[in-house]
Amino acid sequence: MTTTKSDIAVINSNSPGITITLESTGIFLGILVSASLLAGVAINVISKMNRISSSITQIEEALKGYASNAEKIRELDKRFDLHIQEYINRKDVVQMVMGQLDQKINHKFKRLLFYTRDIQRFLQKDTAFKMREYEENTQPEE
Repeated sequence: MTTTKSDIAVINSNSPGITITLESTGIFLGILVSASLLAGVAINVISKMNRISSSITQIEEALKGYASNAEKIRELDKRFDLHIQEYINRKDVVQMVMGQLDQKINHKFKRLLFYTRDIQRFLQKDTAFKMREYEENTQPEE
């Protein structure tokens, strides 16, 4: 078996240089195709990494927005707690004042009843004053 070597271009072999053959051209073209495929794969990997980086940046910005919203919610929650406490304090004060007013009214009513009975006894004793009895109606009229 003999292999034949085909020459594409022959440069004088006496001069220093490169001899280009079909085999060397095939190898050179194979290297170029492989390099272009590797460059394409590298470009795809780089573009995917850029998209991932962009997505991460967007996520970071969204998280910063959520963090600021969470801070606002905490601040509103504190203010709401203060308003609730203020409402509870006002309610307690109003209940205390109403209780004091109720006690004061009952005290005044009892004193008035005592003075009225005292005057009635005085009038019965010194004059012909007749005291009328009345029923105290505690149920609301319908």
